Amino acid sequence: MHCTFTRPDHFTFTDFTNLIPCCDVGIGRQIHAEIVKFGWYSDVFVCTNLLRMYEDAGEIENANKMFDEMPTRDLVSWNALFFGYSKLGMGEISLNLFHQFIRDGFQADEFTYAIMLNELASLLRVFEARQVHSLIIQSGFCYDRFTDNALMNLYSKCGFVASASRLLEEMPVQDVVSWTVMIVGLSQSAHEEDAMSFILSACASTNAFERGRKFHGLVMMFGFETDVVVGSAIVDMYLKCGEMNDALKVFRSMPETDIVSCNTMICGYAQNGEAMKALDLFHEMLQMAIVPNHGTFIGVLTACSTMVLVNEGCFYFFDMIHRYSIKPTPEHYTCTVDILARGELLEEAESLILALPFKADSVVWGALLGACRLHGNTNMARRIAECLYVDEPGNSSNYVLLANAYTATGEWNNALEVREVMSAAGAEKMIGCSWIEIHNCVHCFVAGDKNDLQIGLVYEVLHRLCLQMEEGYEIMIKN
Repeated sequence: MHCTFTRPDHFTFTDFTNLIPCCDVGIGRQIHAEIVKFGWYSDVFVCTNLLRMYEDAGEIENANKMFDEMPTRDLVSWNALFFGYSKLGMGEISLNLFHQFIRDGFQADEFTYAIMLNELASLLRVFEARQVHSLIIQSGFCYDRFTDNALMNLYSKCGFVASASRLLEEMPVQDVVSWTVMIVGLSQSAHEEDAMSFILSACASTNAFERGRKFHGLVMMFGFETDVVVGSAIVDMYLKCGEMNDALKVFRSMPETDIVSCNTMICGYAQNGEAMKALDLFHEMLQMAIVPNHGTFIGVLTACSTMVLVNEGCFYFFDMIHRYSIKPTPEHYTCTVDILARGELLEEAESLILALPFKADSVVWGALLGACRLHGNTNMARRIAECLYVDEPGNSSNYVLLANAYTATGEWNNALEVREVMSAAGAEKMIGCSWIEIHNCVHCFVAGDKNDLQIGLVYEVLHRLCLQMEEGYEIMIKN
């Protein structure tokens, strides 16, 4: 280009500056000189790449000088400077620059907040962190994965375990980074028991039974099995993996039983179809003078729903309100509606929903809608579904439940009509997903997925299994 006396333009230097990270800093300086020579020093994108070059070379003073001389700055250039100081451990300077950034009227993004929160975490500055947290909420980044992980890291490192735990629970998507941040932060703040309970919760959430069992062995090795929090987490892990006997064994071996461990066991029994055992444990808990809370009654009402114990369910619901002065939550009302609906008291269930102190959502109505299918009441099902269509037109569950109600009574044309309305509304049914643990690795797969490279082999094995099942089999009972 020099030989042909061709003058470089904006795109030329954009391409060159994109290559700067791959070059020696000496070459970068030459490119910098050419940029000044041809008058492209005012381009914010070109200057930001030069700034990053000096930061990568450890020349933070030149990077800062570069930033100060920029005629215009944008969010990307500010983030590049923040990151440069952060990378070199100059957190105080980075925080001071952030204050200037706010004063100049710039709006931070998720990357800005993540950098600042990590700096505040390293400096253990909780008061300023809470101010930044309020800015995050005001800016609408409160459910962003980057900022949530940074906030969890800060709160857990500073010993605010409850705040970190609440953030994790409220995250719309929990990934491996989220769990790792939480566990590492708790470990570094000397909350070993809480860290172990979160590891066990992660195993329970992914149904990784073998990993959970191995970690249980480590817990016993290090002597943490007597801790109530860790013990309850082990019980919860076994229950969610369907290992009822192991869960009960750990529960009975705990030196101390509290409301958390009892609730874990009661809810686990109820969710695994062991309703009577859940109710028996509830009465045992009362005999031990342990006062139930709202979580206890969710498990108890779920158990009554499973067994269709209408009288008992209504008794426990009113006992919760009048004897224990517990204000019912939407979960309690949903369980009670489900109890009435399963017991064929559909009108009573609808009356309860209409009398709720809050506007019922699709979860509450869905309990009644599902029972309409079970008992063949398509008139009520249609009335409920049409109301839900208005409030939640994109919720596929409402359409599917009504279509299933028609299918159960043989009204195929009506079922097809509902499917067509669902398609026209743009509501897509959530794809069924399953997972299985093989050789200590959890594999996830979805219904109808044909992208797997071994899909032909999978269907071949399934076909052989179907043929063998058609031939008949003998049940093997272990001694």
